[in-house]
Amino acid sequence: MIGSLRQSMAWLHTWAGLLFGWLLYAVFLTGALTVFAAELTRWMTPETLAARPADRAQALRAAQDWLTRHAPAGAQGWQIELPDARNPALRVAWQQPGDSGAALLDPASGQALAPRDTEGGEFLIEFHYSLHAGLPGILLVGLASLVMMVTLVSGLIVHRRLLADFFTFRPRASPGRSWLDAHNVLGVLPLPFHLMITCTALSTLLLTYLPAGIDSRYGGDPGEFVAQAFPAPATSTGDGQPAATLPLIDAVTRAEAHLGRHKAAMVLVRQPNRTDTVVDVLRAYDDRFMAFPDRVSLNGATGDVLQVSDQYRASLTLVRTLGGLHYGRYAQPLLRWMYFLLGAAGAAMIATGLLLYTVRRSERPSRFDRLAARMNIAMIAGPLYACAGYLLANRLYWPQSPGLHEREVAVFFALWGLSALHAALRPPARLWREQWLGLAALLLAIPVADAWTLAAAGSLPAATATVVYPAMWVACGLAAALCMRAARPPRKA
Repeated sequence: MIGSLRQSMAWLHTWAGLLFGWLLYAVFLTGALTVFAAELTRWMTPETLAARPADRAQALRAAQDWLTRHAPAGAQGWQIELPDARNPALRVAWQQPGDSGAALLDPASGQALAPRDTEGGEFLIEFHYSLHAGLPGILLVGLASLVMMVTLVSGLIVHRRLLADFFTFRPRASPGRSWLDAHNVLGVLPLPFHLMITCTALSTLLLTYLPAGIDSRYGGDPGEFVAQAFPAPATSTGDGQPAATLPLIDAVTRAEAHLGRHKAAMVLVRQPNRTDTVVDVLRAYDDRFMAFPDRVSLNGATGDVLQVSDQYRASLTLVRTLGGLHYGRYAQPLLRWMYFLLGAAGAAMIATGLLLYTVRRSERPSRFDRLAARMNIAMIAGPLYACAGYLLANRLYWPQSPGLHEREVAVFFALWGLSALHAALRPPARLWREQWLGLAALLLAIPVADAWTLAAAGSLPAATATVVYPAMWVACGLAAALCMRAARPPRKA
């Protein structure tokens, strides 16, 4: 009975892992990179090197002054994102019906910066959960996440020597044995993380995957659901006449009596410069699991506290805590690196499983096996080419002209397509070596192009004084070294 169950699970594990592994690998790879989405955005906007540090009072005065002078008089709302260690620039925005605007400011001077038109790390976040394909992509990633859970559970059932596999890796054994050992180590060692990240991935977009609850309870109206599930923000009783909004630093100081000292991360101003102005101060949640900010609402004219929202329904707390575990925004630098390494281990686990399938069938491959071998190259090396090309395009593809973000995304998919075309046309014996060497050259081009363009703009000294730019250069160098190591012919068993 147990043997029959293991055989069934082995079949399920093999075919579910193969058919969805090509997609899951790209999802895990981009998911690992999104751990440093803020740093990637900062690197992809070198114009923010001009931002100088300032205290919050100075930053808030600069933001309020800029919005007063540049936002329309009838704007319905202002938004201010305070700078922090990962985002040193001051972000401001305004909204009104049919129009909006945003700017990036130097917190010290209040002068507007002119960052290049890039999505930065946000594109990788979007690709991670939707494949840049909207709702169909979201649903496909959700299905793949469900299959990932199936493969993890079936893999546990198939393992007869779980504890032994934890400590077994024989890189100089036969190719089939060494790939199996690598797959087992990468699957068993970070297994709790794989289970957590997959479960929480399904929970974050659960209502998109399973909308029947909202359809039946709220007649398909998500707005009514949101109104009941989330705390409603406070409103003011003012008559809407023109009136100066109090200094925002005063509102933040009063709000932090409830939120905690230096915990304010964002300020929203509804109906600014009127008697019914409401200032919402949102707490940072980079120090807690729950990915939902506490809010203090104040009267914008008098500074009186209207509402403190820091207690939530158990259902909302559970869902947003699961989301917080997935996003990892609470993670401090060391734990952030753990998220990245474990996410990369998940991608490597999937890649070794895909390679194991073709290695085991290399002696008498069928037509499908030969196709799978070429697909492995296109879907393992391809996403790496895409990410490297996306970063390089930021430096070389007319960076100061409008529409850069569209060209970066086009390069992302174009290089993936070129990798797949190469995998389809070249002789099988040369494929992996050529792909790895080409990827190493592409990765080494990133720090070279970065240093060249920074030097041309006179920003190289400021860049070397940060952590982000040298870290990017080192990361590209290490990744290129790994690619060159992978391009070497394998040793005989």
